[in-house]
Amino acid sequence: MIDEIDYTEVPYLQEILNFLPINPSDEEDINSYINNITNLIAVNYKYEQYQFAYFGVHLLYMTYIYCTAWKISQIAPDRYKDVIVFARPYSGREKDLKIEEANSIFAYSLLPEKDIAKLFKLINLDKSQIDYVAALVDTRNEMAHASGKIDILTEDSYDAKVRNILTSMQNINRCMYNHIRCWYSRILISFCSGEFEDYEDAQDLITEQMIQSFKLSVNELLICKDMSVRTLITKHMKHKEKLKKFKKTVGDYCQEMGYIEPL
Repeated sequence: MIDEIDYTEVPYLQEILNFLPINPSDEEDINSYINNITNLIAVNYKYEQYQFAYFGVHLLYMTYIYCTAWKISQIAPDRYKDVIVFARPYSGREKDLKIEEANSIFAYSLLPEKDIAKLFKLINLDKSQIDYVAALVDTRNEMAHASGKIDILTEDSYDAKVRNILTSMQNINRCMYNHIRCWYSRILISFCSGEFEDYEDAQDLITEQMIQSFKLSVNELLICKDMSVRTLITKHMKHKEKLKKFKKTVGDYCQEMGYIEPL
């Protein structure tokens, strides 16, 4: 019988998961993929196989990188297409590359991992942080080779390596902050103008359009929750009550799902 594994005991894992999609719709089953990787990390961490746990963390990290690249393609499609046209896939995969209008975040797996981070110039990620993404890929690659040695042997070493990944995710997320707010503002205006009139319940819109279709993470949803709607109300006074009600619905949803503490 396999012992039950509690991934909450793995340091930094929940913080990393909060950067990943909550319940996305995609051509591929992202949820199952993330769950399988999470279990892999937890099992290896429990049995002190720290380097293999780290490999799992890096897979989650790259999933976040792919998700962010895809969101940039949705938020700034014209600028994205100007940059992505220069992307070159791994040799022999040219016919499979479809990232100008990617239907799956895993379409980016056909690109060299270090090249994907160059897209983050579009969100003004500092060059040193773009280079840092590449450095993390290099570190993973070096450990993945059959070199006859294990680099991560202790819990402290594992913690240090994973903190590096978490720091990178935090830096990228900070650069996405204003872009998520702009995207959310467009959702709010579309909602108020009747574009989503098929939704009788605003919470269904949050679930389907924001969490599933746009693949929001917990951290990104909290950006939306915390965003003031005062500026939008000033510009669209006739939608004042509708905007205030929608903001409350987002807050209630976050509380209901346990993303924030009850008031």
